[in-house]
Amino acid sequence: MRKIFFKSSLGGRLLVAFLVIVAFPAGSGLLGWFQLRDAARNQTAVVTEAIPAIAEVRGVADETSRLVAVAPELASVSNEAARSERTAYLVAKVDALRERLRRYETGAQSDVAGALKAEQEVRAAIMRLDQLVRQRLHLIRRQEERLQQSIDATKELTDIADTLVANAQMGTSAMISNLYEMEESSESDVTDRLDALDWLIEVDLFQLGLMFELRAQASETGLLLNRVASVGTAEALASLREELERRAAIMARRLAGVKDPSRAQRALSLLRTVGLGPVPSPNSANLFAVTGSILTLTGQIEAAQSEVQRAAAKLDVEAAALADRIQASAVLAGETADAAIRATQRLYLSASLLALIVSLGVIWTYIRGNIVRRLDALSATMTRLAEGDLGAPVIPGGSDEIARMAASVEVFRRQAIANRELQSERERHLDELRAHRSELQRLVDERTEQLRGEVAAHDAARHRAEAADRAKSEFLAMMSHEIRTPMNGVLGMLRSLSRDNLTERQVTQLEAALSSGKGLMSILNSILDYSKLESGLAEQHVLRFRLGDVTHDIALLMAPVAEEKGLDLICQDLDPRLPVYEGDIGKIRQILFNLVSNAVKFTDVGRVTIRAEAEPAGEGWGQRFIVEDTGRGISAEALGRIFEPFEQESHSTARSHGGTGLGLTISRRLAKLIGGSLSVESTPGVGSVFTLSLRLPVASRDEEADQPSAPILPPTGASILVVEDHAVNQEVVLAYLESVGQRGTVAGTGGEALVLLNERDFDLVLMDVNLPGISGIEATRRIRAMEDARLSGLPIIGVSAHVQPEDISNCLQAGMNAVVPKPIEPERLAAELTRWIAASAGEEVPVDAVLQTLQDLGPERTLNLVRLMRSRLDSEGEAIAAAMAAGDMARLSRRAHQLKGAIGNFDFPDLVEHLGRICRSADSGDRDGVAREVAALPELILVAQRALDCAERQLVEDATR
Repeated sequence: MRKIFFKSSLGGRLLVAFLVIVAFPAGSGLLGWFQLRDAARNQTAVVTEAIPAIAEVRGVADETSRLVAVAPELASVSNEAARSERTAYLVAKVDALRERLRRYETGAQSDVAGALKAEQEVRAAIMRLDQLVRQRLHLIRRQEERLQQSIDATKELTDIADTLVANAQMGTSAMISNLYEMEESSESDVTDRLDALDWLIEVDLFQLGLMFELRAQASETGLLLNRVASVGTAEALASLREELERRAAIMARRLAGVKDPSRAQRALSLLRTVGLGPVPSPNSANLFAVTGSILTLTGQIEAAQSEVQRAAAKLDVEAAALADRIQASAVLAGETADAAIRATQRLYLSASLLALIVSLGVIWTYIRGNIVRRLDALSATMTRLAEGDLGAPVIPGGSDEIARMAASVEVFRRQAIANRELQSERERHLDELRAHRSELQRLVDERTEQLRGEVAAHDAARHRAEAADRAKSEFLAMMSHEIRTPMNGVLGMLRSLSRDNLTERQVTQLEAALSSGKGLMSILNSILDYSKLESGLAEQHVLRFRLGDVTHDIALLMAPVAEEKGLDLICQDLDPRLPVYEGDIGKIRQILFNLVSNAVKFTDVGRVTIRAEAEPAGEGWGQRFIVEDTGRGISAEALGRIFEPFEQESHSTARSHGGTGLGLTISRRLAKLIGGSLSVESTPGVGSVFTLSLRLPVASRDEEADQPSAPILPPTGASILVVEDHAVNQEVVLAYLESVGQRGTVAGTGGEALVLLNERDFDLVLMDVNLPGISGIEATRRIRAMEDARLSGLPIIGVSAHVQPEDISNCLQAGMNAVVPKPIEPERLAAELTRWIAASAGEEVPVDAVLQTLQDLGPERTLNLVRLMRSRLDSEGEAIAAAMAAGDMARLSRRAHQLKGAIGNFDFPDLVEHLGRICRSADSGDRDGVAREVAALPELILVAQRALDCAERQLVEDATR
């Protein structure tokens, strides 16, 4: 720090030059600050006091404008609350104006006095206007009361006139009837008849005309009274009253001729109530007086409004004058500040010119000579070194900072020479590194080629795995068709065998054979369910059931297999008091079937025990199904992998006992799907215990377990074309049709079916989907495309072993009315035959049932309900179909439930039951079932629409009669 002020220090020299340059501007700035301080004070006063005051006073004009705008609203209010609100608003605005003006009352009282006086006038005008409006509201209420009394009296007078007209008409009719009954057997009879005719013309018809005129005058009087409230001038009010008096005089004269004294006196009393007639009522006379007072007050209110506007205009003028005076004061203060600023500017200009001259002299003589030229020389030396010329040394001159910089540059020059030598050595090392890098790159390229080969091999393996997966899916679909087709024949033949003349053992054997066939179908379904589980398409089908029914069914099914191996199959009985549960009984049976089948398969001696346990657990019940055997057991090592796909305990197990290794995999995944778990405990040489743990909700107390309903048999005598290429299936279908009283004709191919349809008449077609040549789907399309309406509209029921949703959808889109899966279930086929044979026969719609259901509501309400329900059917059906297409099961269930509740008010049990099935299938997630039921819904809706149309026509005809 001391070196800065040393005479040879560069910093000291620069400091002296800086002080000389800065001294003149600093002095002039200090002097200018004193001069501008007063100007700043004046400007501050203008900004903080005068300008806000001007804006504040100018705001008075805005407030008075609002007063003038709101005053008409006060004059036009129609109720006391609105009047109080508008008055309070106006008074608040006037108070705000007074507060603004009083802020300037102390300093300029003579200037503000005029504005305050104008504010008082505005306040007085508003209070006068409020008083007049209050009086008018009071008179309007009195007018409304009097007017309502008069109108009520006029209505009663009109009713009396109607009665008098009716009496006159009855008298006239009676006289005319007497004329018809009079005989003209003698001259006196003719005279009597002519006298009666004279009486009819001169008295009765004349009296009838007078009563008609009385009724017309009474009605017109009511209309004129309604105009009283809208009269705008006193002249119009007087004219209206004169017209009413004239009509009252006419009615009084007509009442004088009335023969019914009580009604005549009552009518005259009503005229007095209205304020008309011979002696008007005092209250009624006030109606016109009150109306006149209202008109007078209206004129006074208009004058008060003008007074408010005049006072507000005066307040505007006073406020503008005050603002002008404040503005003039602010302008004077601004001019004073401007003069001070101009003087300061002249001072600054002079000081700046002097400082500039001194600064240029110091810079040119001192800084340029002692500093800049030496820095230029040092810069040239550094440029030379930067360009690579390191030969000439740098020699410092002097002892100041520039000399020390020159010494530092010399050090940098020497370091650059050393760095140049190091750079040469580094280049040599880099050449060696490049050679090593090239070798490393070659090795990396070789390894990359090897990895590419491995990736290609992995891609090929992935493609083979995908192809294998597709082949598996195709194989499962083929197996489904190839097994279902012969199983249709087996189960059909077993069902068609008569139980008559069979011994009990033969009946048992027949039932066992039928159960075995169903078991084989269950194995096929297990394989297909595994495919669905893999693709995430498996769904739940919730039903009500008892635990004992499940274990009993499994024991009955597996008993022949256990007996064949000499095993005891024990099914422990359950407490019959256990409740009914809700769950997917099909998947529970499938799991237990797999477990019991494995237990029987791997047990050579001993027994297999099936038992179920249940205990309360929270809101539901905890259930466990236990399958215990005394077989060979499972090793601890195998317990962890037996639930994996295609895994068994060992290869020897697969060779000795067979199987695919899918049973336990499917069982565990099914258990997880229904919210349960499947576990196992096993000891080699002792046996195994498999436990299925569930948490099923208890069904409602008033519900029992779901039982298969008895099939509804179709009408007998229908002619049905059976299109089936398999001989055994032909026999099965024909046998069933014969058993329910139908006539069946067989066609082996689609082409043969088309020929038979053109040659003979049929009521329905049973169409196998998989046919040689023309497929069942193509044959259906050709039938629907026929020009003959009878053939194109023929019901077609598809029969298919392919039961996937997309397969059923393809059949329905082709034009089939329904699809029955193979093996054919008699109940399902019976239901479809019943539905579509009845539809084909055009059975009469239940019109009487609909009308009887709603007869207590009356004809008019019944007709409205029928029309409303008819209009909703189309839109509701389309909404259900749209929800199905979108896959929104929750919305579909909600719409079906709403339609079911609405249609339940009518007698359509089939449609109600069908909608209930749609709701249950949608709630349980059964998309296949929902698709089937929704596809059949339009036909039932059409039947309901026809019935409602017929009911509507019958109701309309009854109403016209």
